[in-house]
Amino acid sequence: MAEIGETLSDRELDVLVCVATGASNKEIASDLNISQNTVKVHLRNIYTKLGVSSRTEATTAGMQQGYITIPGSNSNGEANIEAQDAQEAAVGIDVAVTGPGSTAESHSSIKEQSKSRSWRTAGLLFLLLLSAVAIAVMSLQLWNQSQTAATPEPFVESPLGDSRWLASRPMPEGRADMAVAAVGLDIYQIGGETTAGVDGKVRVFDSRERVWSEAADKPTAVTGSSAVELYGEIYVPGGLLTDGRPTDVVEAYSPSQNAWRPIAALPQPIADGLALSDGAFLYLFGGWDGDKYLDTAYVYDPSANSWRPLSPMPEAAAHTAGGALTGELIVAGGTNGQTELSTCYAFEPGTEKWSTCPDMLLPRAGAGSAVILNKLYVIGGGLDSESEISFSEVYDPSNETWQVVNTPILKENLSWPGAGVGQVETHIYALGGRRADGYMDDTLVYAPLVYQTYIPAASSGNEE
Repeated sequence: MAEIGETLSDRELDVLVCVATGASNKEIASDLNISQNTVKVHLRNIYTKLGVSSRTEATTAGMQQGYITIPGSNSNGEANIEAQDAQEAAVGIDVAVTGPGSTAESHSSIKEQSKSRSWRTAGLLFLLLLSAVAIAVMSLQLWNQSQTAATPEPFVESPLGDSRWLASRPMPEGRADMAVAAVGLDIYQIGGETTAGVDGKVRVFDSRERVWSEAADKPTAVTGSSAVELYGEIYVPGGLLTDGRPTDVVEAYSPSQNAWRPIAALPQPIADGLALSDGAFLYLFGGWDGDKYLDTAYVYDPSANSWRPLSPMPEAAAHTAGGALTGELIVAGGTNGQTELSTCYAFEPGTEKWSTCPDMLLPRAGAGSAVILNKLYVIGGGLDSESEISFSEVYDPSNETWQVVNTPILKENLSWPGAGVGQVETHIYALGGRRADGYMDDTLVYAPLVYQTYIPAASSGNEE
């Protein structure tokens, strides 16, 4: 994997040159005859190697480190970035390649494509003018439809006691064991199980308007799966089918297109595994194959559309919780089929090695999890009917401690498995789940004091 300070490859240099001309990912893919996913992978490697997080910063760093030269920059490569951005938006900029292994011939076509981009832009503007009438008609139709549709009443969230939890607008029906992921300010609830059985329904919660809506159904209905957002899409690997069998099917959802697509199948059928992402790749840890609990670990490369095995987990487990913290992927709790676990393990993607982290305060399986400001919140849990879980908890890697998160609903039920948990900005959303009287339709919101200094939990059980 890429490391900061590492020299850019020839192909990464090609991509950096295109970035400096103001090219979009689609244009870069067309210019270099590669896929947009490959462009994204190259960009992530460039950002890592240059130690930056944006296209403008990459261009500036490229100049400072001698990879490219832009007319108008000073001897230190400190160009006026605002003026550069304006040029990129208009007609592109002429870039001279000075990095290692580069030649004028190898990049001349990229420069010519940059110069012609303004003509293509003019053509696009003409086509946009031609389509303006059609767009206006479609907008009018959509507006008319919206006027006839029922508009939900405004919803006021109510506090749960004196805690930091709020009750928001309930889900359309009680549901548990669904996959949940957030994109922007929207939370997507995918599949799961209701009183009617397993389905592929996709519900979307707008956290600003506090309104639920429907999206395109997942083609393969599953429960017992998890989801992650990667490059603007939501990936859902494996799960249990309607007949109770684990599946190797993996499908990805595009919120911008409201459409699903299949991707490479898992190496084996897996349900109740933990899907995580480090921002570049998709990982799946543990789970159940219909016969035994698994210690397997797999990674999916979007640019190659393929899975490969990793070093196995220290122990087999399903129904785990976890998240990405300080460059590591944390896997905590779960069940081995005989008992619920409190163990915590950390996977380092760079070395592909496992290490241990402190055990959770309580054994718990079937919990949800989310990360806020580099702290891992584990919400609910308790698959075993004899579990007595009266609080959630949070892990702080800076001091390697778990802290109590007071959770009113657990004080009433002493278990809360199957909830779907997602994070929007500094709020955690916990959706549905199971309790003694059936499936829950609750939409609960937790707002931790993210700037508070945490004190190690005492036996009194005070909230973090």
